[in-house]
Amino acid sequence: MILASQNNDLYLFGTIWDGDGVYFISKLSQMEQQYSEITLKIHSYGGSVFDGNLIANAIEKSPAKIRIEILGVAASMAGILLLSCKNVAMADNAYIMLHAPSGGTRGTASDHEKAANLLRKIELNFKKRLARRLNTTESNVSKYLEGDNWIDAEEALAIGLINEIIPAKVETIIPMEELEDKSETEVYNLYSRLLLTPAAITSNENNFNNDTMKKMLITAFALSLTEQSSDTAFVEALKDKFKDLEGNLEKEKRSKADMENQLKAYEENRIEALLEGVNASEEQKAIYRKVGATSGLDALEAILKDVTKPVAPNLSELVQNGSSGTTLTGREQWTFEQWQKEDPRGLEKLSQEDPKKFDTLFNAKYKK
Repeated sequence: MILASQNNDLYLFGTIWDGDGVYFISKLSQMEQQYSEITLKIHSYGGSVFDGNLIANAIEKSPAKIRIEILGVAASMAGILLLSCKNVAMADNAYIMLHAPSGGTRGTASDHEKAANLLRKIELNFKKRLARRLNTTESNVSKYLEGDNWIDAEEALAIGLINEIIPAKVETIIPMEELEDKSETEVYNLYSRLLLTPAAITSNENNFNNDTMKKMLITAFALSLTEQSSDTAFVEALKDKFKDLEGNLEKEKRSKADMENQLKAYEENRIEALLEGVNASEEQKAIYRKVGATSGLDALEAILKDVTKPVAPNLSELVQNGSSGTTLTGREQWTFEQWQKEDPRGLEKLSQEDPKKFDTLFNAKYKK
């Protein structure tokens, strides 16, 4: 997380990493000794839930009068931060994104269960904060924690998340209707491209000390520059950085598409393998293919367990006894005596399969 101050303005940009909660408290405590009113300007896509909770508690308990201004994006845990402050403003083209807390664990089943219980407790805490802020019940705010929920300035003001809409310092990056296909990181980076340009940096209230801002840019984008480098050098370095980022993004998109195609081909081959030998019409198989494509291979396998496959013939029995129904084939003119000589087993089988034919041969032999 990048923290920088200019007079009584405290800028919070980037990811909230582990340990940033203590870092923020230290910085805020220093400012509280100098100022009774502090403005926290946020552009962040969230991060550590626990450190974010420390930051939220510090804001809520601060002896100073805190005001939050959302400059670009306040997503995930950064969106929860604003619930700890009574005075929240938002740029007219900024966005808030809320969702349930998430995390990953490694270990035993017990470890995963403990992590899941902890996430549920954190989610309950989020619901309580939201319900208190929106002056409603916890059940009414559950929808804001189901999936990613992007909220623009007008909606945020209407439902009571913020108190004021302020003019934006940069042009609108992406329309509200296109946000569903974007991650919080992508939206953050899009706004960073303008919020961290020299023109935006030096405008009005966002007027940082030049060396401080250069230090922020070097840290945020890992630039191979120094604070003494010219503004032109910074602009060119940022252009190159964004060009590299865009190139990497396209590469990742192509790689993702290739992997998805390979996975699709694998699943289609597995479906065909599962359907091989299944006693079903082509119409039924088409339905099974759709089940496999939409519900997964496990679901298809479960369904096919109850579908009867044709039973393979008993080859050893056929070799030994001949196949059923073929005893007379090519032997229609044989006499009883010829049967006894050439195929006594077949004659025995004929007595079982075609008793009438057997009786005719027998009577002809013994003139009955």
